[in-house]
Amino acid sequence: MKKIFYLMTFSLLFLVSCSSDESSSESASSDLLLKQIIEGDVLFGGTVTNYTYNGNKLVEIRRTNDSDVNSHIYTYTGDVITKIEKFEVYNAGTVDEQTGLISTDEFQYNANNQLVQFKTTTPDSDVERVTTYVYNSGNTISLSQYENSPGNAPELLKTGTITLQNGEIAQLQIVKEFDSYTDNYTYDTKNSIFKNVVGYDKLLLTHIIGKQGSLTFVDTIVGGVSNNFVNGGEFEYTYNSDNYPLTAEQSWFGSVLHSFEFVYY
Repeated sequence: MKKIFYLMTFSLLFLVSCSSDESSSESASSDLLLKQIIEGDVLFGGTVTNYTYNGNKLVEIRRTNDSDVNSHIYTYTGDVITKIEKFEVYNAGTVDEQTGLISTDEFQYNANNQLVQFKTTTPDSDVERVTTYVYNSGNTISLSQYENSPGNAPELLKTGTITLQNGEIAQLQIVKEFDSYTDNYTYDTKNSIFKNVVGYDKLLLTHIIGKQGSLTFVDTIVGGVSNNFVNGGEFEYTYNSDNYPLTAEQSWFGSVLHSFEFVYY
């Protein structure tokens, strides 16, 4: 077991291979694709997230709990992800299954396949939220997020600076009118659960999950005060022989509150 710290948002990780062969979470393949995450929570019950692929390209992430079912549908242009449509699923698994669109994320890239724009829209509103990324010399990226609505000038929501180290996000500095903070990130040398998913690493700036390894520690600094334990929790991981996570337990003050099991194709 290895004790590590991680974000609460780990429980919101977002993918059925074209092969019909199913392997257990103990598979020893080094080309694993995440099939399923099984979560248990002492407050909110259980959740099962299933991941579907076409080859190594993500097709759908479907998350099911006691109260609802959500589906994220992925669209590629070449080898980069250009759209994620997020749906609520009604009457899931029946002949009467229907979906309702919640929101759409769209991604634009430069000639080097680096993410330069991330836009979110909803079907019941003309307002769109747009985040742009500018790649500076060295290892930093500047970001700006705006809210656009018809007939109005874009409203600046926040700005920030992302610092990269060894291809991973090492620091995120965010400036907002009433809520500025700095996040410092640390990673292990294990494999990311999304390591073999085509194009997922290009979304590194929007999904702060390890590109090569697994995120192990987040230190959030607000007003000069470190808040790492408030935002995270202690994790104990087990790994397979190829260093992919198999299980995790998330605990606070010695009590396990959330558990994860990772199943691979």
